[in-house]
Amino acid sequence: MERFSWLPTEASGGLADGNIYVGDVNLRPETAWIAEAGIDWQGERAYARPVVYYRRIDDFIQGVPFDSTPGVINSPVEMVSAGSGDPTPLRFANTDAEIWGADVAFGARLAGPLRVDGVASWVQGKRRDLADNLYRMAPANGRIALTWEASRWSVSAEAQGTAAQNRVSASNGEVRSPGYVLASLYGHWIVREGLRVDAGVENLFDKLYVEHLAGYNRITGSDVAVGARLPGAGRSAFVRLRWAFN
Repeated sequence: MERFSWLPTEASGGLADGNIYVGDVNLRPETAWIAEAGIDWQGERAYARPVVYYRRIDDFIQGVPFDSTPGVINSPVEMVSAGSGDPTPLRFANTDAEIWGADVAFGARLAGPLRVDGVASWVQGKRRDLADNLYRMAPANGRIALTWEASRWSVSAEAQGTAAQNRVSASNGEVRSPGYVLASLYGHWIVREGLRVDAGVENLFDKLYVEHLAGYNRITGSDVAVGARLPGAGRSAFVRLRWAFN
């Protein structure tokens, strides 16, 4: 895809970001230096698994403006792309980049059958060939769940938080995104050996939100404006029956 995307195909390069991408048969493969360190700690009533990492990538492949005059339609590619609804197409190109971040999983047993578990992630990326942030980097995010766990059933209340993403790519015209917090409830009941019922309600308060890496709407006549990020899933509920037998 990155080498052979061509127009007039409306190829998004798998990113669904509203841009049309053009390939380059002369792309070089990426090479990277990676450093990573982590700890896996397990106590009697708690655990933590933090990891930090750094990646220096040569010939990092990402979409860049098709030419030095984005928005000015002065080439056949831009003419065809504009006719398909995108006057600022991107082309896959080799750049130089660095990415660094941290992940952590943690948990602890509290009083009685109560426990807390969580995960958190943070990552940043920069281009080394020019002063800009990497395109489409996930914002800091995390989940934390409080669970009451009995011998045959459990109930969990979970909060999922995502920070605003303000470190966006200026050269690609990337749009910032706001942060949000979602609440969900989950539970399970072991009816008998081999028979289990799981249930849950996600996005409990039906909050309207958009993920930073969500796709962009390209369809007219929709409740979502053309060129706007697609909203995340609203409130949903599920019940799942698991039956294991020999």
